[in-house]
Amino acid sequence: MGVSGITQRVKRLPPRMVSVGPLEVQHSFLLMTDSPLNLLGRDLLCKLRATITCSPDGSLSLEVPEESLNLLPVILSESQEKKEHPTFVIPEDIPESLWATSSSDVGLLKSAVPVQIKTKSSPPPSIPQYPLSKEAIEGITPVINSLIAQGIIIPCKSEYNMPILPIKIPKRGPDGKHLYRFVQNLRAVNNHIIKRHSVVSNINTIISSIPSIATYFTVVDLCSAFFSIPIHENSRHIFAFTWQGHQYCWSRLPQSFVDSPSLFEQILSQDRDNIKFKNSKLIKYIDDLLLAS
Repeated sequence: MGVSGITQRVKRLPPRMVSVGPLEVQHSFLLMTDSPLNLLGRDLLCKLRATITCSPDGSLSLEVPEESLNLLPVILSESQEKKEHPTFVIPEDIPESLWATSSSDVGLLKSAVPVQIKTKSSPPPSIPQYPLSKEAIEGITPVINSLIAQGIIIPCKSEYNMPILPIKIPKRGPDGKHLYRFVQNLRAVNNHIIKRHSVVSNINTIISSIPSIATYFTVVDLCSAFFSIPIHENSRHIFAFTWQGHQYCWSRLPQSFVDSPSLFEQILSQDRDNIKFKNSKLIKYIDDLLLAS
């Protein structure tokens, strides 16, 4: 807020030596050519919690708390490091359908080949659905209906069956009721399938790959990422469950499947490796993307 009472941008002068008591430090003052009076470096004085006393004879005296003097070099170094970054506008040619409007929105990774899952020779695990509370049924019904409408969940007949467990989350819907997350207990299936070698990147390696000269960071969270990978029609029955007396299964990778993180990262890497930026580096960890520029 400027001295005129309105928000305005002003120039910052090159660093100047400032003497405050026995200390001498550098500080960049703001220059306001239209100011009707000398602001006396008000931004610096506020940080120092200084008190200015005006005497009847027109002289001024300055008092600064001792603790502020001791911290003066730190206060000024923080001031020098602060930068005003420009505001970025998303280009209009990016389709709105790219952005998820709710947590149940699902996309499709078009480059992905439907995943086939190999199983052991042991009998297919079949665990009946345990009873759910009325509140859980009411809470999870909109989620299941949305997944059915998008073709993520489809009707099936299978010798497999894994129970579902709706999980209440702190967030509430427009009606004030708690929202629910769809969770399926796939522990028996995870022990029944032949697991793939994990290719999920090491988080320490990822952090060390961030360029030290990067100053701009853009983070993108891929919504319902695993649901963007299709399952081969010969493997869908493995993830069957029972809902309201009917069997359904997943046509996309479910969240609780042990190989979902590794499969997703491996498939996404095929597309990511073809993306090159002149002054940026794209870094990913499962369904999170970091663009360091």
